[in-house]
Amino acid sequence: MIRGLGRVTIEELPDDVLLDIFEFYLSEPLPWYRRRTCQWYPLVHVCQRWRYLVFASPLRLDLRLICTDSSPVREKLDIWPPLLIKILPRGSITHGDNIYAALEHPNRIREICLWIIHPLLDRLVTMMQKPFPELESLFLVTYDEPVPVFPNTFLGGSASRLRSLTLSGIPFPTLPKLLLSSNCLVDLSFDRIPQSGYISPETMAGSLSGLTRLKSFSIGFKSSVSFPDRRPPPPTRAVLPVLTQFQFCGPNEYLEDLLARINAPLLHTSCIALFNQPVFGTQQLTQFIGHAPMFMSYNEAEIDFMSDAVSIICSSIEQYSGYLKLDIPSNEGDLQVPSMTQICSRFSFLMSRIERLYIQARHRLPFRVEMDDTHWLELFRPFTAVQALYLPLQVWTLIMHRLSEESVTDALPALVDLYLEGYQAPGSELPDIEPFITARQHSGHPVVVRCWDRL
Repeated sequence: MIRGLGRVTIEELPDDVLLDIFEFYLSEPLPWYRRRTCQWYPLVHVCQRWRYLVFASPLRLDLRLICTDSSPVREKLDIWPPLLIKILPRGSITHGDNIYAALEHPNRIREICLWIIHPLLDRLVTMMQKPFPELESLFLVTYDEPVPVFPNTFLGGSASRLRSLTLSGIPFPTLPKLLLSSNCLVDLSFDRIPQSGYISPETMAGSLSGLTRLKSFSIGFKSSVSFPDRRPPPPTRAVLPVLTQFQFCGPNEYLEDLLARINAPLLHTSCIALFNQPVFGTQQLTQFIGHAPMFMSYNEAEIDFMSDAVSIICSSIEQYSGYLKLDIPSNEGDLQVPSMTQICSRFSFLMSRIERLYIQARHRLPFRVEMDDTHWLELFRPFTAVQALYLPLQVWTLIMHRLSEESVTDALPALVDLYLEGYQAPGSELPDIEPFITARQHSGHPVVVRCWDRL
């Protein structure tokens, strides 16, 4: 029913009402198996009127012509009106004729998403050394080596409409020059950087300073790279006012130099993976995290020991509002606990707020049973507010005697509930836990031991 018209058929609907319906229909997300099809195709095949309405409103309906490596692009471009183009693959690109045909229309391309091999990448770089004035999203990934270095003329050296940029395995040392013109950028990911694409922390921070709309930033390296002489940071940091997500994978020295130059007060999600460096400085990282108030609300932590790494994730028990993950690759089991102890100690301003702590072991714990239990006590020491502790049996076996000594409340003074994997499970053989329970009762800080039934 339309007010004033009574009951009408769809043929009688005014144009503006039909456009509202079309807009609603086209705004619905497609299932994954249909994302490489044009959602507006069915509308233009209903009748001549609908076809006219759709093609007369390309901006309102956000019409795009999807081109893939397997579709006859030249034929498609000849048939349909000059709509904006979205280039999508059906897999890793091994032949590029159709992609090249689409790239011959740089003034119409809105989005490019490609996984591409080296031989095709050479020609793609050559074809993209011109302006793409409508380009809003660029996603390029390659796993080949060696890869041609992207020149400073890539995209004509300017990308004023670009909102999302992802380059993986791509050497692009002059990327900062392109970023100077990308004031609309919201998401930036530059990972698996080869040595030929190295950008200094000072240069990278300078290019970020003008990206006032940036919400997500990720940078990572393929391996350790050589560093120039480290320069002292400037007296003031560049503020990224709306950045909420930051990811890094690489050497600690690079991270420290970069974070000494930027600040992100609204940050709520961060994933830091450092290369295998058991001893490192984290002064700038701790300040960077400490200047983001959202992290101070996180009260749950999970420490995960794996065969090749150890990590800690901090988040909120009450609601999902992001997380902080610190990851240290290490296949030397006896170094994992000291390395994590060092991290927790340096981030004690966060760990002292944790109320629920999980110790996880996805596989067999990588350290020896005879390992010194003092390392474990030092690991727990910053967690002064933990009320619930979840432990695998092997860890409890390592620390139970030390926790039962007279200084029973030196570590985990606020502990109320201890969850042990397999506790009171049928047929389980557990070490004697009574000394610990008794010691906590005598200290005036009783603990209830429960079964941790991990799924």
